[in-house]
Amino acid sequence: MSLQVNITNSSGISSSDVHWICFGLDSDPATSSPYWSYVDVDAKGNASLKKFTKGQDCSKLFNTVDTLSTFNGLPAMWSGQFLFSFKKLPNVFNVVTGAQHDLGVQTPPFTPGTADADTLFVVVEFTNIGTEIFADCTIVDYFSAPVSIEVVGKTTASNGILKATSTRDSIFDGITALGSPWSSLVMKDKAGNNIRVLGSQHAVQTNPASIPTTIYDAYVDACWKNFKTNTLTMNCPTFGKYTGTVNASNEFVFTQAKKANVTVQKPGPGKAYDIFGCVGTLNAPNNTPLGEIAAILGASLNRTTLSNSANDTQPNCDVAGFYKVQNGVTNEYANIVHQNYKSGIYAFPFDDVCSNNNPLIDVQNPTKFNITLSDWS
Repeated sequence: MSLQVNITNSSGISSSDVHWICFGLDSDPATSSPYWSYVDVDAKGNASLKKFTKGQDCSKLFNTVDTLSTFNGLPAMWSGQFLFSFKKLPNVFNVVTGAQHDLGVQTPPFTPGTADADTLFVVVEFTNIGTEIFADCTIVDYFSAPVSIEVVGKTTASNGILKATSTRDSIFDGITALGSPWSSLVMKDKAGNNIRVLGSQHAVQTNPASIPTTIYDAYVDACWKNFKTNTLTMNCPTFGKYTGTVNASNEFVFTQAKKANVTVQKPGPGKAYDIFGCVGTLNAPNNTPLGEIAAILGASLNRTTLSNSANDTQPNCDVAGFYKVQNGVTNEYANIVHQNYKSGIYAFPFDDVCSNNNPLIDVQNPTKFNITLSDWS
C-alpha cells in the first residue's frame, strides 16, 4: 500500500525558504545491518531510498517546499526523520564515520555556541514498517516552531497541535516570564529574534550551565528520605505491581513475589541531567521490569508527582497535579509546553507514561502522512 506524504507550509515563511530532507535507516537495526539512507523523489512523484555515501555533498539532497511538497510511496524506514530548516540550509548536515556500515549522519547542532545555534529548524520523527507507522513531533531537545502531523489509515491520528489560543510566541513568552534560571533556555540570534527554547536536559549541560545540575537535589533528597520509611507502589503496564523502599545505601529496591529485585540508583546529587534526560541512573532498557520502573519514576520526578512525605502509588495520572513546584523545582520547560499544546507531545523522554493523549502516533495500513508547518502568529 503506497503511503502518500503531503507537506503544508502555513508558517508564514516563504515555501522557497523552507528546506527539507527525509532520511533514516533502510531496515530494522534489531534484525539487520541497516544503511543510513535518504528519500529521493523522481519526476513522477514516486519515492525511493538511496544510500548515503561518506563525504557526499548533502546540501544537494535538500528540497524546498515550493518545488516538492507531495510524493508517493514513503519507503519503509527506521529511525526516520523529516528535517525542515527555515530561511537557510543548516550549516551542519554531514555523512561521517559511524556505526552503520561505517556511516553516521551528523545532524545540525542546536546548543549555544554551536554551528547551527542560530539556524531555525524542526523535525518530525517516524518509523514506517509498511503496514504500520509510528510518528511523533518530539520537542524533547528543543522547541523552535510548531509542526503538526496527521496520519490516515485504518484509523486517523494527529499530533503536535497547539491550543487555539496558543502561538509560537506563547511558549517563548511563557519561558521568559519564569525568570532565572528558566528564562536562560530562550535562544536568540544576533538580531534578537527567537530561535529556540532549549530542552531542560541540554540546559544543564551548557557551559556555563543554564540550569544548575543540582536543581533537583532537594526534591530527590526529600523523596528518598521519605521512602526509607514509606512504600512506593509501581503499577508497571507489562510486569505488574512492584513495591519499593530505599535501603541504607540509598538504593531504591523494588520487589515482586518470585521475581528478581529491581534496583534504581539515586539520581543525585548533581544529576538533574539524569532526570530531565531520563538517562544514567534512570536509564530504561526496553521490555524489562527495570525499564518500566525507571520510566515511571522518571516521569514522576519530571512532573514532581512523587511523594516526599507519605506512601505513594505511581504512575499518578492526575494531570491537574502535574508540575506543581516541590522543594523548589519542577520541569518548567515541560510545564510550559503542555500548557500550550492541545495534543500529546513529548517534552521529556518518558512523557508517554500514563498519557491519555499518547505523543506517539501508531496507525496501521497508513495511506496518508500529512505534515503541517503551522502558523507562527
